Amino acid sequence: MSKTAMRSLIVAVMMASLWTGTTSTGKANELGDSQKREEARGEKNVKPEVVRDIRGQVVAQLFYPSVGEDPAFRVVGRGKVSQPADKATLQFKFIPDYPDEQPEGTLSDFETTDEPVGKQKLQPIVDALVKIGVLTDEIEVKIVEPSTNTLPFPFPSTAIEGGGEILVTVAKPNRDRMKEIVDAVTEATDKLEEILLDNVKVEYTVDDCQALELAAYQSAVADAQHKANSIAAALGVELKKAPSVAEPFYAIFIPGCNSRGNLPFVSQRASIYDPNAPVAVEVSKDMFFTYRVR
Repeated sequence: MSKTAMRSLIVAVMMASLWTGTTSTGKANELGDSQKREEARGEKNVKPEVVRDIRGQVVAQLFYPSVGEDPAFRVVGRGKVSQPADKATLQFKFIPDYPDEQPEGTLSDFETTDEPVGKQKLQPIVDALVKIGVLTDEIEVKIVEPSTNTLPFPFPSTAIEGGGEILVTVAKPNRDRMKEIVDAVTEATDKLEEILLDNVKVEYTVDDCQALELAAYQSAVADAQHKANSIAAALGVELKKAPSVAEPFYAIFIPGCNSRGNLPFVSQRASIYDPNAPVAVEVSKDMFFTYRVR
């Protein structure tokens, strides 16, 4: 290719590039103008924002302490009271006593049962209880089927192992009578070959829960008042007469007197039997107190 032809080609390429850039710029400007027109039309359709003045109005507040301009401090009053139990329920849990060594043969050679711990197998234990003076209507025999309770995160899942239960109700319980019943069940179970005593739990109740819970609240108030007076004395201030009081949000999940909480892993009031523990019902209450000072 000659030098003249080469120069002509370069000039043609430069002109084409210049025309393309000019066209692109023009299109960009057109798009920009179109967008501005759309925004202008949209602004005409937008309703003016309504702003309300809430000064001087009551505003709800979910968190503690309450709204106020006065100096204040907060204390937690903790109350705990107990009362001798009017009734106790002993819960004996039994499980099958499987052999440690499997016999020779295949699984099809051995019969399986849907009820490894049946009521008939628990009858000798019931007879032992009647022998020491427990009435038949104070004894309840239950067969528990195995089950699994799967809960969403973060709550733990629970599994119930199948077996048998014997519930013994004791009116006006005391340590000696409770121990006598537990010893009788333990000795009767030791004589059986196919059943093991897995655990023993106990649940205590009282006839008048309202009086016990009232005493727990009064104990929490007294504890908070003592703490507030001590803090006020240390700060050199004077407490105003009436504080603001609130129960903690977690109170509904904690078991109360003769009641169960609302969470699966804290819902059972029964605890492991301890022969040295008090035969009593204990109630605890937490309260939040905000004291204003002057």
